[in-house]
Amino acid sequence: MGVSIGEELLEQRRQRRRAGDPRLSDTDREFLGRLTDGDLAEKFQAALDAVSAADPLVGGGQDDG
Repeated sequence: MGVSIGEELLEQRRQRRRAGDPRLSDTDREFLGRLTDGDLAEKFQAALDAVSAADPLVGGGQDDG
């Protein structure tokens, strides 16, 4: 039984995701880790909350269209 093109593309995407983004250096990965789980997480969350509160489209509010 063969694999469909869609399944093959999906598997390629999974493999790339597991390998990590090649555009990110080790320093970039460390910084992103600090933003999401480390010492910068609270500041990052506060910034996200501020953007969400200021922009209804980002915050999931009603859109005008």
